[in-house]
Amino acid sequence: MKLKCIKLYFFAFCTCFTINVLADDTDAYLLSPFDEVEISVYGEPGLDSRQRISDRGSVSIPLLGELNIGGMTISEALKYIESTFISRRYLLNPVVTFNITQFVPKGITILGEVENPGLINIPAGKNDLALEVAIAEAGGFTDAADKGEVQIHSSSLSNYAKINQSEVVDFNKILQIEAGKKEEFIANPDDLIYVPRRLF
Repeated sequence: MKLKCIKLYFFAFCTCFTINVLADDTDAYLLSPFDEVEISVYGEPGLDSRQRISDRGSVSIPLLGELNIGGMTISEALKYIESTFISRRYLLNPVVTFNITQFVPKGITILGEVENPGLINIPAGKNDLALEVAIAEAGGFTDAADKGEVQIHSSSLSNYAKINQSEVVDFNKILQIEAGKKEEFIANPDDLIYVPRRLF
């Protein structure tokens, strides 16, 4: 997978950033726990670090300590790190480089009436997968599939307590286009999609 380096230079009291990410996902990708990142400050080798984002979404930066960047975009994380160096009066005009060296693997499990049930990998640098793409990756529906009762089981953390949620989707609605728009359903990492058998 080819990485495109995007360089943004700001002179005269501004900060210069170098960001290495997938070009199409620069603005969209949300930093996730266990992504491996490399953070450095120009002219300050003692502040360089290469680490994985913790399970709580934080990184440890010399002088600054733990900073929570999980769920932020690359741009948001850079601005946060930059502003923290400035607000704590460690650096006046930091030149920060932020590089994602490895994306944490993410996947969705599809079971039931699809041709190839099992784990579907979310492409590196993506936050989620459209339901129709996930079904296609699983080989499509079998002839016995009940497309109107596709189940999506999700789990999320709230104050570190696990919350389970379920939704039933009529897949036929996804395929129906009205006024140039179609209803879209998104499957998130660790979701379980179950396609039941149609009752004859």
